[in-house]
Amino acid sequence: MALGTLNYSRMSDLAYQELRDAILSGQLVPASRLNQDELARRLGVSRAPVRDALNRLEAEGLVKTLSRAGGVVVAEASEQEMVSIYELRAILDAASTRLACERMSEDDLVRLRAIVDETGRATEANDSQGIVQAHAQFHYLIYAACGNPELTRVAQNLWDRSYRYRIMALSSAENARRGLAQHRAILAALEARDPQRAVAAAEEHDQASIRHLRGWMQPGDDRRQPGPIVGAVDTTHAGGPS
Repeated sequence: MALGTLNYSRMSDLAYQELRDAILSGQLVPASRLNQDELARRLGVSRAPVRDALNRLEAEGLVKTLSRAGGVVVAEASEQEMVSIYELRAILDAASTRLACERMSEDDLVRLRAIVDETGRATEANDSQGIVQAHAQFHYLIYAACGNPELTRVAQNLWDRSYRYRIMALSSAENARRGLAQHRAILAALEARDPQRAVAAAEEHDQASIRHLRGWMQPGDDRRQPGPIVGAVDTTHAGGPS
């Protein structure tokens, strides 16, 4: 393979990740038009990597091409997409939680307890960024501890796809407290090495998110689209997998 091909592939991947992070963090707001020339200038690349990145983002449902004008815009969050993502997440979360209950080390449990404690501090302080990061760390640790690399990869990818909806859900102080209580229930079941109770708690966590978001995502509700969380740019690791 030619060196130039490797460099082009790297530029395309970098453009994709930058644009994906900007969309999921709310820096590029829903329905905003994406001009390839402007994006290429801002990213310091040619139009070709940007075009490839937009094609990948369209395949993920994060951008869409306007049929008449031919332009590309950031896709708006929708109830249908939210439910589809969370229903699949519920399946993957149940599987990863069951495996993690059997396989995670005592050190993993200590780290998970520390994350839950940090979530509690962030929730009490109404620290939006801290809440989002701590929730990500909690789930990423369980995914990593399940001991199945393919399940971890797919679950983490879907978790990233749900970012915009997590911003909506966790912007509610009441729902953030509810999420904290659910994380504590999952942790308690994992510490007890009770896979049935852990899976039930994980499933309720996902189903509660669907119920809450459905209540918010009603036509005419200005809260439907997430705003940016200051500092929450790295959506792939959102505080880093623990």
